[in-house]
Amino acid sequence: MSTSHSNSVRCFVAIEIPKPVQALLKPVQTHLQSEIRKASWTKVGNFHLTLKFLGDVQAETVGAVGEAVQNVAETQKPFSMVFGGIGAFPTSNRPRVIWVAVKHGAEIVTHLAKSVNRELKPLGFAIDNRFHPHLTLGRLRAPTNLQPLKSVLRKYDIIEGATVNVNEITVMQSQLHPNGAIYTPLNVCHFPA
Repeated sequence: MSTSHSNSVRCFVAIEIPKPVQALLKPVQTHLQSEIRKASWTKVGNFHLTLKFLGDVQAETVGAVGEAVQNVAETQKPFSMVFGGIGAFPTSNRPRVIWVAVKHGAEIVTHLAKSVNRELKPLGFAIDNRFHPHLTLGRLRAPTNLQPLKSVLRKYDIIEGATVNVNEITVMQSQLHPNGAIYTPLNVCHFPA
């Protein structure tokens, strides 16, 4: 495993999104790009649902993080989630991030995120109570009021085929590069069958 000079690894815990579902999000982004000019868009291949961002983790702690996440995975049954509905953080009047929501399965994803938070707290990670299950479509570089685009956004309340069967969670490494982040799975934690 490669680490930075400070002997730490930039990590997060996530649900990986299968390539066919990621491909369904590309036309949504393409449509939004025609309406929203100044934004950086998530590349197909980089979509994931973050359960907890950990930041820089000391290399010797990464194994303990993997064990903690495995403990959570062992208590979870496989489930399905469906994506649909476009939203923005912090608001659609002054958005910084445009996302697609978890339309079905959000309660289970939220429970999973809370469990990950609880399990990682003894390792010194703060509990984050602001979790909102979503996939980031893009980050805006300039203020853009999305209110006039309501009818465009409503078109994506349902995204046909955007269903993910979830049977694992992953501790991911995030390496920042000028062409975008590179994500590498460090620990894939499977749910019991």
